[in-house]
Amino acid sequence: MTSSKTYDAKSAFLAFLTIYSITTLPAYSDPLTQALSKGSYTLQFRPRYEFVQQPGLDEAQAFTVRTMLALSSHQEYGLIGYVQFINVSSLLNHYNSLLNGKTQYSIIPDPEETGVNQFYIQYTGWRGIKARVGRQEIVLNDSRFVGNVNFFQTPQSFDAVSLHDNVDRQIHLFGAYSWRIKNILNQLEASKTFLAQASFVPNKFLQTDFFWYWYGNQSRTQIPGAAACLLPGVQACNDQTIGIRVSGKIPLTRSYRLQYDGSYAKQLPYDRGSPLVNASYVHGGVGLSWRNLGIHADYMVMGSNKNGTYGFQTPLATKHLFNGWADIFLTTPKEGLKSLYFTAKAQWMNTKFLARYYSFDSSYHSMYYGHEVDLSAIHRIDSVWLFGAQYADFISADSLFKNTQAGWVFVNANFT
Repeated sequence: MTSSKTYDAKSAFLAFLTIYSITTLPAYSDPLTQALSKGSYTLQFRPRYEFVQQPGLDEAQAFTVRTMLALSSHQEYGLIGYVQFINVSSLLNHYNSLLNGKTQYSIIPDPEETGVNQFYIQYTGWRGIKARVGRQEIVLNDSRFVGNVNFFQTPQSFDAVSLHDNVDRQIHLFGAYSWRIKNILNQLEASKTFLAQASFVPNKFLQTDFFWYWYGNQSRTQIPGAAACLLPGVQACNDQTIGIRVSGKIPLTRSYRLQYDGSYAKQLPYDRGSPLVNASYVHGGVGLSWRNLGIHADYMVMGSNKNGTYGFQTPLATKHLFNGWADIFLTTPKEGLKSLYFTAKAQWMNTKFLARYYSFDSSYHSMYYGHEVDLSAIHRIDSVWLFGAQYADFISADSLFKNTQAGWVFVNANFT
């Protein structure tokens, strides 16, 4: 069987050869040559130092550099071609990437890689419809259930066909089928995944999203980057999730604004998923902002089944944004997860500050898991350069999980 790394190396070479050979042709009048010769590029550069400290393991330290080069054709007859290459290099590799065998260190899932992150054809030529075929990133809503996991150096992308239809200003429809997922370890997971969503936006104060997601892992053997749910069997975690989300922002005065967000979802088995897959998700949040200051309170329950043997999972989500930056709960415990968290934000000059406190409990029998503090400062230098530093400190209760301290210092640069 061809490895995903070899597959992506071949894909990168073939995609580069195709783009290079066509774009270097003389700009004759045929539409294909015109589309490519008038195309655009984007170069992204992200060096990052990070550390993770946990008892019983050597301190993990990593200095990695992500480089992404995207080439997009000029639109002709509603068609656009897009290819995005990615390289992740490691200059300091005292960490467990989940692929390098360095299990004496804590985990930092940023392995070295070179490949194709996205490669698709897009059509936008008819009544607001946008259709894509090929490898693509998909982010729905706030990425709570489906996202590109862009925090890690290798994003998540989907080999898929997708359709986005803006029926009118108030109704937006999205549907996709993915036969393969490229995960954050640059592994290719065979998939039978369907995504469907309908959004209703009657005014600027309210948005309602109805969603139905079917996740089906088709891999024959378990691989490190595959979504897990703590049940035995490769397909045991396959699930379907149906839910609704209501969110909006309401201006109270010229300076004050109220934000709200409420969600409910139910998760059941799909495509040979275990019958134990049966759990609910509830989230409610409210916040108040004043000029460059803001506070927010959230309560979330990722429920368990009636026996406490399966916790609600989000296998396609950008999980780092939720449940704490220490990444303790990337897989929901089988007893479920309840979290109460408070966020304070401020902006001074071109710097954004954030502080967040979490308290974690189980959904089943309300067992206290621990608490976490997350801190962030991100400074925008100009339209190209951004500098940031973040820190997470998770303190476990009764040694249920590992106490974890983690930090990141990074630079983002985007050239177009």
